[in-house]
Amino acid sequence: MQSVDLDLEDARRRYHFAFTREDHDRLPFYSALMMALESDLVAQELLANVRVEQRNPMLVLAALHLAALRGHPELTPIYRDARWGLITDPEGAARQVVDVLNTEPELVRDELHRSTQTNEPGRSAIFQAVIALIAQPGHSSINLIDVGTSAGINLYFDRFPVRAEDDENPLTLVCRDETSVDRTLPLPDVFSRVGIDPSPLDLAVEDDRLWLQACLWPEEPRRLARLDAIIAQRSSWPATTVLRGTVAERLGDAIALGESSSLTMVINSYVAAYFSEDDQRAYFEDMVERCRNDNVAWISLESPFMVNWPTSSTSGESARKGATQVLVTLPGESPRQWGWCHHHGLWLALELPD
Repeated sequence: MQSVDLDLEDARRRYHFAFTREDHDRLPFYSALMMALESDLVAQELLANVRVEQRNPMLVLAALHLAALRGHPELTPIYRDARWGLITDPEGAARQVVDVLNTEPELVRDELHRSTQTNEPGRSAIFQAVIALIAQPGHSSINLIDVGTSAGINLYFDRFPVRAEDDENPLTLVCRDETSVDRTLPLPDVFSRVGIDPSPLDLAVEDDRLWLQACLWPEEPRRLARLDAIIAQRSSWPATTVLRGTVAERLGDAIALGESSSLTMVINSYVAAYFSEDDQRAYFEDMVERCRNDNVAWISLESPFMVNWPTSSTSGESARKGATQVLVTLPGESPRQWGWCHHHGLWLALELPD
């Protein structure tokens, strides 16, 4: 499998930096597995073979999880124990998984054509807070466009209760507000909900549902239970439109589907990292121009360290390690940083500009 063209050191670094310290503390099995993959030659080669836009260790993790969900005799019991917190030797379990990978690399290789599509609804806790603030000056209704929508779950940002602590409702999003956030502000009505994705998933299709489950982390049963609840209730929620294609191809179509008198709200979360560098620049510049000239607002939740992604803070003390930058562009204005959040919406620290 190895080729002189493969950058194995790049693959190793991607495994090494894939998790935040917070993730390593919360996920003993996945933390041990990520470290085992980092030092494994087969795992490095598999990741190095992935097209650069999807060269994400989460793709390898998802492919292994998918094999477990499909009933692999060795992987299934390990991942089942991980889901219910029954693994007592995370390093040993991780070694077992890597041994399977070395014996059956096709379990991962055959799935590397896919894209990581976690479609994390926890980010809706962030979108709720920011959209409520943007809507306050008089936007009672909005057109919502989700770039990189996958199965369109965050098009339902307003369907999830947000709490500081967990409760019995599987749809509840638990978010710790580290700064003052008024969660009582009303959310606007949503006139249209439109997603854009080159390879959208359909919750009605079994293989798509299984892939969404595989992209979640087995040590977080709450997230898996939430996906089950969303799948069960999706048919009773408002209709959405998902446009197949790139944002460059379909953003104009998506905007045209909205109500002309309503504010169009474009959101994206951990999507731009999968664009080419040229496409990153083009998308950023296009959104800045649309917000400057039209009734459009933009909320971007992305890593602050992407190459060719201009932001107001990409280095120094203000760039919180492992955090996601909350970048907001209001109609007629330029992009401004509104704070930081956890990449799965577990906490939010709004730092509104003056």
